[in-house]
Formats: sequence, structure tokens, C-alpha cells
Amino acid sequence: MIAFYLNFLFLLHPIYISTSEIILNNNNVEVKIRIFRDDLEDGLRLFHGESISIDTNQKLKKESKKIEAYIKSKFKLTIDKSKINYMMIDLQLINDLVETSFHFKSQLRINKISVKNNILFDIYKIQKNVTLIISKNQTKSHIFSFSNREKTFTY
Repeated sequence: MIAFYLNFLFLLHPIYISTSEIILNNNNVEVKIRIFRDDLEDGLRLFHGESISIDTNQKLKKESKKIEAYIKSKFKLTIDKSKINYMMIDLQLINDLVETSFHFKSQLRINKISVKNNILFDIYKIQKNVTLIISKNQTKSHIFSFSNREKTFTY
């Protein structure tokens, strides 16, 4: 009987998660971040101080600058001690996920990548942000939590 109640409570409790993929191909870097639309709307509301609806691709495109400002303030990349200043190149609504992507070229061979991922932690203390770094030889991953928001990957 207790197992039934625990399973029932788990079904009622929402899961807060985002994912990011960092794909390394020689000196080219592509980043994709996926966030549940309703969670991102909550983050945008707090960040910009106004209600923002992004439930259609048209609304998503209209609010792209606000989304970019939010993502840039919450997701920071440093490669070999150089902060990366990126611009979103694509933004799309896939079912109930918002996917944003950007890419850039590193001038030097990549030895270290530092990620600071604060996406939605100001909204949800139980938020988890999963990051995968994919290169030719290996895949590395890390799960960011409220108390663990920064990680350096070495190559």
C-alpha cells in the first residue's frame, strides 16, 4: 500500500530538467539547449518582470531577444580561460520543448571547457540541468543542481 502512495505522489510531482549538448568537431563548437516551454516561460517572467507566452513558433520568434538575454545570463561557456560571447542562430518549439542553438569556432585547440549553468535555478530549487559534451573520441556529462552549478571538462 505504501508503494502505491509513493508512486502516486511521484506522478503528481513535476520534474524540472533541461539539457544542453556541446558538440566539438575540431575547432568548431555547436551548442543546443532544450528547456520545457512552460518552465522557460516561468524563468522569463521572473527575469523580465512580465508574462511572456511562447506556446507557438510565431510567439517564440517574437520573443527571441528576451529568450536570448535570459539564456546568455544563465548559461556561460569558457574555453581555455576565454569567455565565449555567442548569439543564438536557431530557436524552435518541438512539441513542449524550446530548443535554442548556437555555434562558434575556437581559434585554438580546445583543452578545457568550463560551463556555468544557472538555467531555472532561480525558479526551481529541484531543477536539474544535464550537459553532454560530445567529441570524436568521447562523451562527457554532468548533472548541474542548485548546489552544483559549475563544471570544468578537460581534454
